[in-house]
Amino acid sequence: MSLKGMRAAILDKDKSLRMRDNLYIERPKKGEVLVRVLACGVCHTDLHVVEGKVYLPTPAILGHEIYGVVEDIGEGVSTVSPGDHVVSSFMWPCGRCRPCISGYENLCEASIRARAAGVMLDGTSRVRLAMGGQSIPVYVRNGGFAEYAVIPTENALAPVPEKIRSPEVAILGCAFLTAYGAVFNSAHIKAGDRVAVFGVGGVGMAIVKMASIAGADVIAIDVVEEKLNRARQVGARYTINSGKENPVEAVRSIAGGEGVDIAIEAVGIPQTVQQAIDSVRIGGKVIQVGLGSRAEVDLNRLVIRGISIVGSYGARPRIDLPRILGFIENKLIDLREFITGIYRLHDIEKALNDVKRGLAIRSIVIP
Repeated sequence: MSLKGMRAAILDKDKSLRMRDNLYIERPKKGEVLVRVLACGVCHTDLHVVEGKVYLPTPAILGHEIYGVVEDIGEGVSTVSPGDHVVSSFMWPCGRCRPCISGYENLCEASIRARAAGVMLDGTSRVRLAMGGQSIPVYVRNGGFAEYAVIPTENALAPVPEKIRSPEVAILGCAFLTAYGAVFNSAHIKAGDRVAVFGVGGVGMAIVKMASIAGADVIAIDVVEEKLNRARQVGARYTINSGKENPVEAVRSIAGGEGVDIAIEAVGIPQTVQQAIDSVRIGGKVIQVGLGSRAEVDLNRLVIRGISIVGSYGARPRIDLPRILGFIENKLIDLREFITGIYRLHDIEKALNDVKRGLAIRSIVIP
C-alpha cells in the first residue's frame, strides 16, 4: 500500500472545518480511480452535513462535485486512464445490484449504503489522518475538498472533452445531474409543457435550464430577486417572488387558471411542497427533488384531482453525464451563468457561509 500526502478541509467531530496537511490517501483498489482535484462544487448538502441535518461520521472530507485529472487507476479500470480530465458524479453505481441492472443506477443500493456511511463500496476508507502516532480513517462522500480523491468506481466518471475543460465543469456532478434526472427521467418534460420550479438555488437553477432545453414554458419561484433575475437569463419565461405575492395564485394566473402540467420542488420544506401540489392542474405531476424534512399532504386533493408525486434522485452517471457534456459542447449550456463564487480551499468556511446566507447559486473551490 503506497500513500500520497495531501491537504484537505477536515470536518472534525466538533463540526468545525479545519485545513490539515497531515493526511494520506491510498492508491486506488480494484475498480477505483485516484483523481487530482482541480475544482469542487459547493452544494447545500455540504452545509446540511456541517449543521448536523444530514449525518456523516467524522472526521470527514466533504465535497462531492469533482472535476479533476486521473492520477492512478485500480485493477480492472478500462474507461479512463491517467491524464484524462474527468467529472465525477455524486453517486457511485456498482453495476451489479437490482437497480443498476434494471437501468436505475442512480438508485444503486450499494452506493446509497456506502455514501450514508462515508466509506468506499467495499466498506473501507482510502484517506488516513496521522495524529498522535495513530492513523485515523477519514470518512468521505467523494471527498472533493482536498487535493486528491479516490472515486469508488469508474462508473461514476465521465471524460471531459478538451474544448470544454474548465473548473466550472465540477457542478455537473450533482446540480446538473440532479436537474437532468428530474426533467428528462422523472418528469419527461416535452416541448410546450408548462413547468413551475419552486426554489432556484444551484439545483433549481439547473432545472430551469434543463426544462428550457426541453422546450417547456418555465415559471421560476423564489424569494430572492437576484436569483429570479438569473433564472430569466438561463431560460425562465416567467418569475414569481413568493415573498411578495401568493405563488399558487400567481402560477395559476400565468397558466390560464388551471395550473401547470408539472411542478418541480427543489427546496425541501413543507410550505413549498404544498405550494407545488396546489399549483398543478388536474392530472398534473409534482417532482420532488428537495431533501431535508417531512411534509403532510392533502390526500383528498391528490386522489380526486389525480395528481402524481414522484421522488427524483440524481440521474444515471454512465448515460446522462455524457449527455449533459454534449449540451455544453453544443453551447446549450454556459456554466459561467451558474457560478456566483470561486474560492480557494482555505476559504471553504466563507463559501459555505455564503450558501447559508442565500448568496450563492453555485460556487466552486480550487485546491
